[in-house]
Amino acid sequence: MISQISRRLSTDFCEICKIYVPLSNTMRDMAVSRTMLSFFRLALTLLLLFLVFHSVDISRIRGDLHAFDRVSLLLLLVLLWAGQLVCSERWRIFAASFQMRGSYLSFVQMYFTGMFFNIGLPSLIGGDVVKAYIVSKKYGRPLQVGLVSVLQDRAVGLVSLLFYGTLAILVSPIGWRGFPLWMAYFFSWTAFGICIWAVLKGEKWHSRLVKQGRSTPLQKLLQTIARFHRDLGTCRLRPAEISRIAFYSLLNSALVLWIFRQVTVAAGHAVPIVSFSALYPLVTLATMLPITLGGLGVREWFYVEALSLVGIPGAPALVISLATSALLLLCNLAGLVFLPGIPIDLRPRAENPSTNSGRP
Repeated sequence: MISQISRRLSTDFCEICKIYVPLSNTMRDMAVSRTMLSFFRLALTLLLLFLVFHSVDISRIRGDLHAFDRVSLLLLLVLLWAGQLVCSERWRIFAASFQMRGSYLSFVQMYFTGMFFNIGLPSLIGGDVVKAYIVSKKYGRPLQVGLVSVLQDRAVGLVSLLFYGTLAILVSPIGWRGFPLWMAYFFSWTAFGICIWAVLKGEKWHSRLVKQGRSTPLQKLLQTIARFHRDLGTCRLRPAEISRIAFYSLLNSALVLWIFRQVTVAAGHAVPIVSFSALYPLVTLATMLPITLGGLGVREWFYVEALSLVGIPGAPALVISLATSALLLLCNLAGLVFLPGIPIDLRPRAENPSTNSGRP
């Protein structure tokens, strides 16, 4: 069953690429080799890991690992899964606004399946693309509509995390090598504001920049963005639904901050919750950069640097980072339980959307 689904998703990934291939074509036309890009990411990953491990006392790592409270880590894993259940309901609300309505259990299944594919597929888009693919095919909607619902869910989660981080940095100002970290939050909110402005003004850009009938790589990319923006404009959320989304986002982000702060407690190096809340969202933003394989190396380096600001030495900080990565990996592996329940006949349903017209 798992191998069948994996083969199907691997084959149908080509369909995803057909929608988002303009960007790839542009990169190819600019003579950017995918092989060279992969080599660069691998080299950068190895370099960052080397620098991180070289900067700490390796002999202390084994002792720090043995000092971990493993029972606490198991309980934190359960709470992390509980948070994903909350996120599943939040995503279900967004999907319903695009006429993709289903039971809570079905969205839990799709959400956790996407989490599982975060392990092997590229970071940032791997699991999200799988979730978007499954939900769009399940309800006979265009792929970009499914992707819009997924990206909305991710964006709201990130905004709530930045909200807590901003409050924390104002209460407990922290600087890194002379750079005040509140400026990092300022730049993050500025970027978010620019994105909102671009969404509001997008229709004017489409009419000016998109030239129908032209098939240049740039025009294909612009046409893809225009379709994506138009699908985003079809979202309709009632005030009660917006309130629920905000509540679920704030609840899950608070839970995430508490869980990963407790990892430092389990390691015997407790970080004050306010200081940790100021640092963790920035670490999360850094690991979202697609410059290494799965964020590996970036997370470790930023954890070591960030925790040094609150007095934790390099070796324990690296162990805390590795424990955090292991916790995230185990959380994603839970998707393996839900994977066999994903229907194999998603492609026929997508090719004949009328068969789904009566689905709730």
